[in-house]
Amino acid sequence: MNEIVTKKQRLKMFLTEAFSFSLIFAILGVIIFWTFQHTLFSSVNQNLEHQASQVKKNGMIPNPGDFKTMTLLFNKSGEIVNYTALGDRGTTLSKIQLKTNQLNVMQTIDLSNGVSFKTMLIKLPKQQSQTNQNIQGDQGQKNSGDIPKYALLMENITAEKQSVSSFLKVLLVSFFVFAVLAITISWWLVKRNMQPVLKSWQQQQDFVDSAAHELKTPLTIIQNKLELLLTKPNAKIKDEYDPIILSLSEIRRLTSLSADLLTLAKANSNMTVINTENIDISSFLAKIVEPYQEIAQLDNKKFTIDLLASGKIILDPQRIHQLLVILLDNALKYTDENAQIEVKSEIVNRQLVIEVTDNGRGISEKGKQHVFDRFYRDDKSGARETGGTGLGLAIAKWIVDMHKGKISVHDAFPHGSKFIVNLPIKNKI
Repeated sequence: MNEIVTKKQRLKMFLTEAFSFSLIFAILGVIIFWTFQHTLFSSVNQNLEHQASQVKKNGMIPNPGDFKTMTLLFNKSGEIVNYTALGDRGTTLSKIQLKTNQLNVMQTIDLSNGVSFKTMLIKLPKQQSQTNQNIQGDQGQKNSGDIPKYALLMENITAEKQSVSSFLKVLLVSFFVFAVLAITISWWLVKRNMQPVLKSWQQQQDFVDSAAHELKTPLTIIQNKLELLLTKPNAKIKDEYDPIILSLSEIRRLTSLSADLLTLAKANSNMTVINTENIDISSFLAKIVEPYQEIAQLDNKKFTIDLLASGKIILDPQRIHQLLVILLDNALKYTDENAQIEVKSEIVNRQLVIEVTDNGRGISEKGKQHVFDRFYRDDKSGARETGGTGLGLAIAKWIVDMHKGKISVHDAFPHGSKFIVNLPIKNKI
């Protein structure tokens, strides 16, 4: 994948996820802060509303109160008539002005000394003159002739505001920590999510490059041979036998390559399904292996068969046949004369185990890690001589995976390779 495109996609995914996480944390923080603040002040509001209700209902002028709860009484001119009863608090509270347009409305007042009050201004009900004068005398008003018309109910909320302020600071610090955490997690998720995408893209690029290379070589050979034949229009077929044979050989190679590519393409798109049958494994394996024993004898190669697996097993006979053909073809291709090929089968721990061992050139340690990759050939110099395309073992692994099994490659003694296939038995009678 183009490096610039990769960086752009990674950055876009990172910013999207980081923004999403941050937005979620921000919304959550706002909800928590609003809930905390609302819960904290709801009792204050209820207390003020209860006091106001009592004053209106009973017609009694409230006392100045303590430091937490207090009352300012105003005459119709807006002067505080219970100034003396306020004591030391009077100097600070005297700066509060009467605002008759805010009757029965909750207000917050912040004084210069840092003290805050939640207030509600109510209009006092009409009272008899004598009652008012008695109350005024008790509360020590400046002018005993003044009658209180308004009461400002006040409740100290300094502690609550400090709690809200502290909680906000904690919330902001927590948001910052979670934002950093969200950015870190987003970057980690982007890297993790991009890995299979990059791997898949790289595999696709390698697949296309390798397929193009594999197709180009035989096509070039066929084209050259046909162009050569065109330069000899009067020649007889027997005179041009070699170019024709070589062209046919490359055509067969193209046919095999096209079939393998189609199989892998269907495998990737999940178009191919496993058609399982209940078969007798002993006769099934013997029927597949027998022709290769004859081929090995013709090539002066030793071929040993040790098929111990028996009974009825559910599997896809067509795909297992294809799997064994791939393994046996590779064993014959990469085994020299007088070398030995051995095929074994047995049932171990409810698994069908098939081993194909050869004493050929073997596979390097690096090759063992990539031998099941598409178009990979450990010995590329001899690939064209043997007609290999590097797709056979990739198809073999796909077949084993479809059967929920496992295939592995190991070194054979004293040299060569051993392929071991383990297939779980679904049903054995």
